[in-house]
Amino acid sequence: MQDDSAVTPTSTSGLGSRALRFAVLILVARLVSRLLALVAVVAIGNALGDTRFGQMQTAVTYTALVGAITDIGFTALYVREGARDQKSLTRYFNNVASVKLFLIAVSLPMLAGCLWFSGIESLLLPSFALLVLSGYSLLLRSTLYALQRLNFEIAEIVPETAVVLILALVGAHIHAGPGYFLWAYVASAGFATLYFITVLLARGILAPRWQLEPALFAVWIRAGIPLAITYVLTTVYFKLDVPILQHFRSYAEVGWYTFAYRPFEALLFIPATLRTVVFPVLSIYYRNAPNRVLASAEKLFKILAIMGWPITVGLFLLAQQFSDLLNLFPQSAAALRILALAIVFMFVDNTFAAVLNAIDRQKLFAYVALSGLVINLSLNIVLIPRFGYIGASWATVATEIGLVITGWLALRSVLGSVRVLALCWRPLIAGAVMGGFVALANPHGRLALLLVTGLAAVIYAAMLLVLRTADAEERLILRRALRPRG
Repeated sequence: MQDDSAVTPTSTSGLGSRALRFAVLILVARLVSRLLALVAVVAIGNALGDTRFGQMQTAVTYTALVGAITDIGFTALYVREGARDQKSLTRYFNNVASVKLFLIAVSLPMLAGCLWFSGIESLLLPSFALLVLSGYSLLLRSTLYALQRLNFEIAEIVPETAVVLILALVGAHIHAGPGYFLWAYVASAGFATLYFITVLLARGILAPRWQLEPALFAVWIRAGIPLAITYVLTTVYFKLDVPILQHFRSYAEVGWYTFAYRPFEALLFIPATLRTVVFPVLSIYYRNAPNRVLASAEKLFKILAIMGWPITVGLFLLAQQFSDLLNLFPQSAAALRILALAIVFMFVDNTFAAVLNAIDRQKLFAYVALSGLVINLSLNIVLIPRFGYIGASWATVATEIGLVITGWLALRSVLGSVRVLALCWRPLIAGAVMGGFVALANPHGRLALLLVTGLAAVIYAAMLLVLRTADAEERLILRRALRPRG
């Protein structure tokens, strides 16, 4: 992400350093948030036990799947088009918010059918409330990303998670059931929705009203169908393992797998945050400075690899220790170790999603997402009946590797090659040195684990500096992003 000095809303000047500044601040806030969320999940899992936790996670999974199907790509399109034409942002928001009411009506019978099929229809009401509020809070939140006014987003992240944590601890104390904990997530989504509505109205950013323009939707549906397909396919392949596992195995095994998956999934806030921040920047670059797109894509790939690789190495080597630290189910450690191998691939494949959608190649990325669905579905159908949750874990790893390969090939066909080896050999060496230290230390006990983890991070960072991983332009962007404003 290249950089200049002056800043205007939709110009390309200063976008690189501004995006990096916001990314750093949001990552810090989300790190605190995810730690709180992890404490909440551990409290919920231990309060419910493996079977009831598996039921709750199945309801959450179906809620996410139905929400993806009924979004039809409009939220992603809203961010892209809103970033490019900020004067029309209120118009775009009102149209998308209005059409969501029709989509909500469609989602209710779909969600009811899924939960009835799984025998957990009693969880329909909180699941539907979660679907509605999470959908609208995401749309409202996306407004700030389109405008790159993320200071309001940063202020909201931790309090939203604190709502879940407080209610989770109360629920664990009173021995509540799955429905109560789903309502805790509903309360968190409701808090976020109310916060963003208040901010956007108080700042005069939006003037919400009922608005449906057939002419606009005729254009957006054509552009949005590939995005919708991509969003659905991505969500389906990401969540498909849980319904298949639930069909072939017990809810207890679903609980083992999803409990291991939650720490793994919690780490994905890092690439998700970077992709969300960079996506509107890439969209503006493509419109106003297309020569910068490939270089920016390489920088995004590089930073995601730098961040994902040490997590893969450390979590793979210390999966049992982290499982004990987090008080996961005993059976969850094996799945966590396997899932660790997928982390670096899941980080870097966000590059292709961000870039292809930003340069109006959403149809091409839909094919990339389809390949992920095919790989994941095929492997889960083959592996889960025989190997259960361990098979589901290996299917996740193979799917992420496949997505990186197909995403790289797709981007090369329309923009150019991301130079993977040139970008990643230094981080790979740094991670290997760090891994050697971790393997030799082999810590046992919580204090030793935390100490070794901290030292490993220092060693990795030192190796990146020794190997001069950041080039001159990246160092300049970093200095500009971190210098005091004003």
